[in-house]
Amino acid sequence: MLTDPERFLAHRSWPDVGPWIVGVDGSDCSRTALEWAVVNAPGRATAIHLVTAWQPPIYGLDPTSGPLVLPYDIDALRAATHDDVGRLAAETRSRTDVPVEPIVMHAGAAAALLDASAHGALIVVGNRGRGGFARLLLGSTSTQCAAHARIPTAVVPTGTRAGAARRLLVGLDGSTNSLAALHWALHFAAPGTTIDVTWVWEASVLAVGADEHFFPDASETAEARFEHLMDEVTSGPDAGGVTIERNFVRGRPRAALATAAEHVDLVVVGARGYGAVGAALLGSVTTWMLHHVDKPVVVVPDGADEPVTV
Repeated sequence: MLTDPERFLAHRSWPDVGPWIVGVDGSDCSRTALEWAVVNAPGRATAIHLVTAWQPPIYGLDPTSGPLVLPYDIDALRAATHDDVGRLAAETRSRTDVPVEPIVMHAGAAAALLDASAHGALIVVGNRGRGGFARLLLGSTSTQCAAHARIPTAVVPTGTRAGAARRLLVGLDGSTNSLAALHWALHFAAPGTTIDVTWVWEASVLAVGADEHFFPDASETAEARFEHLMDEVTSGPDAGGVTIERNFVRGRPRAALATAAEHVDLVVVGARGYGAVGAALLGSVTTWMLHHVDKPVVVVPDGADEPVTV
């Protein structure tokens, strides 16, 4: 029996409290991500680190040639980057009481953010930056952070209204990754926040095995597991002052979660669920949500693959 969901999270490597690592590159999307962080960081982040990266532009002459680094003034490029992020940090300090620190790194954008996150609690990035092609829904930097970060990553779409997250959606499937997502959401939620915890049951052979054909009440068993798990979670200290809504839905996870996401301010999902291939860095549902849900999505990593027993 599951008597303490926290024991499944004991190995968690990410802290609940610490600096928020915000990727900035001058794009509209990174400004939107920063605005979201400024609104939601008070009371949650110990500092806001504005992280930007610079590299000399590299071009290829033709498909058969190697990369070409044009003769740029490296010192001037470095100085201009420091000046830009310094001005942004000064402007950001005027709008928040949370300490703001500019960080400039000579590296690729994703590498800089992942390195800066070593002592952070949350990475905040836009879904696309200056380097992304307009046709892409999700940029390479946000994808790499969500897939490889050891701490949660918030991916904020362009055009997101910079409001406080007062209603959250958590996708739960009983995996330790989804439990980690719920734990993060409970800790993030301010008093008065509503958390919609949704478990989507897809009755298929892939989901439950061949026994589904012999035990048609499998969904009722799954719903009982969900209710039992939620009873355990909501009895803990993290749930105080937060309204938790339980929703057990029979259907397809992508469609059900996308519909539920229309009515919330923030979506929180585990990096992988039960349906993910063991070697996958991001589960298929999480990846789909990042590409197709027009709300900020927090991807919460957790290293365990053991099933939750209830």
